[in-house]
Amino acid sequence: MEQEQHAMILETTHPSGAEEWYCPTCGRRMIMTWPPKYSKIVLDVGDEWAVHSGGKAPEGMSLSVGTVSINSDPTEEDQELLAPYEEWVENNLGDDDDQPADV
Repeated sequence: MEQEQHAMILETTHPSGAEEWYCPTCGRRMIMTWPPKYSKIVLDVGDEWAVHSGGKAPEGMSLSVGTVSINSDPTEEDQELLAPYEEWVENNLGDDDDQPADV
């Protein structure tokens, strides 16, 4: 049996250096920090059986991974589902220069 392969995209890099990644195929969402303080926090599991990958292009180069469609008008149900994640991000990854406790 061959697993589905999904490409994740980097949505945001927070002032702390934590990166927010998103899979447009299944909705997987996670926050990553890289060594020396490596951490991965999964905010939404999406398709747990798919193989997820992603990457960043070196400075000055561009990287294109397929076509991405983003709905800019979330439904009321979407907003209710996202509320706890948005609150967590706001409380833990604020705009100040302080390092968040968990990321």
